[in-house]
Amino acid sequence: LAALLAIITSWVIRQWDADENWAFNIFIIILPRLLDPPVEAYFGKSKSEQMTLIQSMRDKGEMLVSSERAMRFVFGDGVADASYGLNATRVAKLKMAVDVTCTCPDEATTDDVLPLIFFFHSGGLIFGSVNSELPMARYLSQKVGAVVCSPEYRLAPEHPYPAGLDDCVDSSLAVLSDDAQRKHVADALGIRDIVTSRVVTFGVSAGGYLSALVARELTAAGHALALQVMLVPMTQPHGGGTASMFEHWNAPLWNGPLNMWAWSMYLPGDADGSLAHHHRVNLLVDPPGEDSIRRLPPAYVQINTKDVLRDEGERYAIRLREAGRLLRLDEYNTNHVGGVLTGIFSKGGPGENAIKDAV
Repeated sequence: LAALLAIITSWVIRQWDADENWAFNIFIIILPRLLDPPVEAYFGKSKSEQMTLIQSMRDKGEMLVSSERAMRFVFGDGVADASYGLNATRVAKLKMAVDVTCTCPDEATTDDVLPLIFFFHSGGLIFGSVNSELPMARYLSQKVGAVVCSPEYRLAPEHPYPAGLDDCVDSSLAVLSDDAQRKHVADALGIRDIVTSRVVTFGVSAGGYLSALVARELTAAGHALALQVMLVPMTQPHGGGTASMFEHWNAPLWNGPLNMWAWSMYLPGDADGSLAHHHRVNLLVDPPGEDSIRRLPPAYVQINTKDVLRDEGERYAIRLREAGRLLRLDEYNTNHVGGVLTGIFSKGGPGENAIKDAV
């Protein structure tokens, strides 16, 4: 009877999220509730108490990639093989404006000139690290045959706006604008060079938000990018009171209270809301200059139905469509993070194809 019940339960779970890494979904739903009190419990607490929670969650992110077994359980074999398989990608850690980790396919040679993807990790601008998402960066490099570089940008609350954004922009400009810096990356990876005309910005959640902002600033600096990729992106401070924010207020892993708290850490002291309506903070505010948004690269956007960020991501996609810059908008019937595995990682999908076409 117990075995039959287990089989039925497993079947129901798979049907509930048929296209997903279902073990990952169960993991992210259960783990936060078992190991931590709700984030609301930390509102109004001292800075040291809040930092204890933040560091605890940062450590959990590192734990997910601490071993091959953990990586295969959380991300699936496709992602894990890019780090542990026979053809695992090559990795180089470099010093630029900040520490930058770059990776390229193992089969790349000294004769190869490869396209470039700037990969910005997630974490609500307060969590995460290059290492916590390096497996996904390596998988992306392997799947599309590109150099992928990820900066270790500074996090709030220790380093509020604009520190993290400046780190992402400065490190990206260093690779694109400085021939010596670009050669340093190529030499470290054992390839001939990088194609600066085939450049993509890429990120998930907060990383998707940074992907869009960096694409704006690189475009303004005169660089013509091939594509900007924003998967389940943060878009505007505090979520803008959207319907999805309230519908999924208590969603697993990334929810309404956590979203509001993260923004308050990133934008401390913004009592009059002036920063929240600045074009370097709010994606729904166009950059300065005539037709500035029309000069942006084509955009691939993914949103998820059961995500607090769904509506704000859709709003930005609509703005891009109005400007003729939306390549594709996909929506998956899943939670905040789970759809990333459907859209690109582990199983491939239209997002992966969009990147391959661009590079």
